Amino acid sequence: MDLKLIFLIILGVVSVIYLTTLFFKENVFQFVLKGLLIPLILAVYIFGANKVFLPIVLALIFAWIGDVLLIKISNLLCFRLGLASFLIGHICYITAMFGFGQPFNIPFLIICFIVGAGLGFLIFKIIQPTPDMKIPVIAYETIILVMAIFAVQLFTSQGGGFGALVLAGSICFVASDTSLALVTFRKKPYYVFVMVTYIAAQLLITLGFCSAVF
Repeated sequence: MDLKLIFLIILGVVSVIYLTTLFFKENVFQFVLKGLLIPLILAVYIFGANKVFLPIVLALIFAWIGDVLLIKISNLLCFRLGLASFLIGHICYITAMFGFGQPFNIPFLIICFIVGAGLGFLIFKIIQPTPDMKIPVIAYETIILVMAIFAVQLFTSQGGGFGALVLAGSICFVASDTSLALVTFRKKPYYVFVMVTYIAAQLLITLGFCSAVF
């Protein structure tokens, strides 16, 4: 059997079990399952890609570090370090998208940045971060929206399954990170939604780049 398919099946089983545990009290088993998610997605990429692209591998490694740090999400230092790790991961994704999004449609790119700025302002107002977290949140929010913009550019340039999967993953990331911010700063009970969209985001982008032709 194809190794990519095997790891996809394992990922599906682990994801369902992990998401189910979120309805119960936190425990070590839940943390172990969370720690397995990104390594399994990385295995899907390594065994399924036409050619392994280093920025995607690094993005997933930093995502895994962020996952581990955010196990202690109530700890401000862990939250900040986790945020920084995810930010680096998103920059790696942007690097990958930049290479495949050319040639850029400049007028369309300008429109995307204007829309992104408006969306970013709206999200910031909804999140209402604490004063000490405003700058980190703005920096992170900017990076995630830039990634989404480059995903749009990649889709317009590449089209097909590759572009569609990467774009869908980026949209899931915006939804996931916005929900995580609501959980953190507004104490809204959206954590299952956070993880569903997060897993979908990482997997969709990874599957998109599996089909990338260099």
